[in-house]
Amino acid sequence: MCTRVIKGLAGIASLILIASACGGSQHTSSSFCAQLGKEIPFIGQRVTTKTQATEMVDRYKRLLRRAPLTIEGDLAIVTDVLVMASKVNPQNEDQVQELANASYASKQSADNVREWVMSTCAVDISTGLTIAPPRVATTTVAPTSTTTPSSKATTQPTATTSSAPATPSSQP
Repeated sequence: MCTRVIKGLAGIASLILIASACGGSQHTSSSFCAQLGKEIPFIGQRVTTKTQATEMVDRYKRLLRRAPLTIEGDLAIVTDVLVMASKVNPQNEDQVQELANASYASKQSADNVREWVMSTCAVDISTGLTIAPPRVATTTVAPTSTTTPSSKATTQPTATTSSAPATPSSQP
């Protein structure tokens, strides 16, 4: 009897592990950057209407669903301020002041998100602009010494792909 229960529990545990592995985690930097790529055409747009504010909140909520733990807390704070902004009545001074206070309080979180997105996705989330080109291997030019028939050494550049200095070679 005990053996059947243990086998049954082991089977259930295996199914849970397989199901979670197949689903995969969407909270990765690559998943976040891919979602940001879909949202980026609209991220830097100016918000002037309630509809646009609601659309912006929806964009940030989609990003929040993909945010890795590294920035999830900070992005949640920024998203909450956007939600508050989308609901504020500009004629109500108390609501406007409350939004201003929340905005100032969330500045560090906004800076953390912006910095992380810049370094991870190469995008400035505050403007929606790509800030860095893809990384490409560089070619270095290291001088090499050669000897001429008059025994005078001359230096000529030689292209190499390693960062180690080239060794001098001599020609007769």
